[in-house]
Amino acid sequence: MNRRGFLKTAGVSSASFAASQLLLTSGSAASPVVGFRFVSNSHTATVGGVRHLAQFNGDGLITPSAVEGGGVFNIVIDTSPIPKTIEASGIWKAKRLTSFTLIGKYGAIAAGILQMDVHLIPNEGSVLEAKLRVVCSIASADLDAGEPEGYVLDIPGTPFTPGGMFGPFEPFTPVPGGPTAGITAFNLLHDHRD
Repeated sequence: MNRRGFLKTAGVSSASFAASQLLLTSGSAASPVVGFRFVSNSHTATVGGVRHLAQFNGDGLITPSAVEGGGVFNIVIDTSPIPKTIEASGIWKAKRLTSFTLIGKYGAIAAGILQMDVHLIPNEGSVLEAKLRVVCSIASADLDAGEPEGYVLDIPGTPFTPGGMFGPFEPFTPVPGGPTAGITAFNLLHDHRD
């Protein structure tokens, strides 16, 4: 199956395919196009018995000068009774690449740190500008990003920012000493022809 057939089978729209074609042709051996994907939870500090949880997933492409991608999110009051109270839900979109550091690759995946500006587009309410930092380490290859696996979400102008009441949403380990709550992955994309 060629890449077009794969993307069609995977449900990627023709607009996304065209964007990915542009991104794939803009990379080089020295500056590869990198895909990213994550499904993860991060939470804030607990203040006055209240803690907030952000449930995020998404994927996209990174070139040396740009990032494209997005996904969906829920922000909930983590300390509320089950079913936990949803404060906001919607989609997010990558807007600007701040930085990407490729730490190393291991087979088909890679470790790295992606920093980007994003828009949070809630189902109700105004669009919010935010900063999203996605981190991936690969323990089996001794590729350590130097910070917890997952993502950090900072929403300036809200209590969810460094120095804000709750601080940013940060990765956590549900079981002490265990893995963080989610998974992230980067992969180097190559333009293979059939």
